[in-house]
Amino acid sequence: MVPLLYALIAPVVGAFLYPVLHDQPRLTRAFDRIMYVVVPLLVMIQVFGHEITHHGWEPIGLVSLMGAMALGLLMPVAINHVSHGIAKKTGTLSIIAGFLGFFLHALLEGASLNTDQPINTLPIAVHRIAVGVMIWWILRPRFGAPIAMAGIAGLLVTTATGYFLSGVLANEFVGSSHFQAFVAGSLLHVIFHESRHGGPHSHDTSDSGDKHSHYEPSQ
Repeated sequence: MVPLLYALIAPVVGAFLYPVLHDQPRLTRAFDRIMYVVVPLLVMIQVFGHEITHHGWEPIGLVSLMGAMALGLLMPVAINHVSHGIAKKTGTLSIIAGFLGFFLHALLEGASLNTDQPINTLPIAVHRIAVGVMIWWILRPRFGAPIAMAGIAGLLVTTATGYFLSGVLANEFVGSSHFQAFVAGSLLHVIFHESRHGGPHSHDTSDSGDKHSHYEPSQ
């Protein structure tokens, strides 16, 4: 039960760390630059970490995950070129898809915490704090605090659900790793796009009554 408590408290701590950094103008740009590195790393760890832990360094499995991630990364680009009308919504759709993958991962991660084996809680806490910061960093500037809080709540609910349904979730969902890789790729598309066209704070909803995504299709 203790690992679950760490897993639930840590993302909330991460969410509270965000405004501490966001309210410091000198730190905002550095914070964004760090997140452009941390978020892809977290995504890679979540996608490939589970595969390596359970199946080892099997080339076929890793290559197939890379292919699924590449497909998710490139699909928004293809949509942008096919339809400019749909392209305006690809940023939001990519974020939604990415968070579906995160919630699925949290569900399986919660199930893995319900074990009689000793678990080192420090890595769990550090990882989940980073995830909490990441969720707030992605959602807060685009959609406002209520949606960001909903994102944190979704992570907590899916983690707790996975923990208490660990018996049902003992076997991994068929294709779940590839689904996570695909939607992670779509989320990375948004992150990489913003790293070239300005950080999420450039359209922070806290300074305006208009809540809109600043993601725009590449020209």
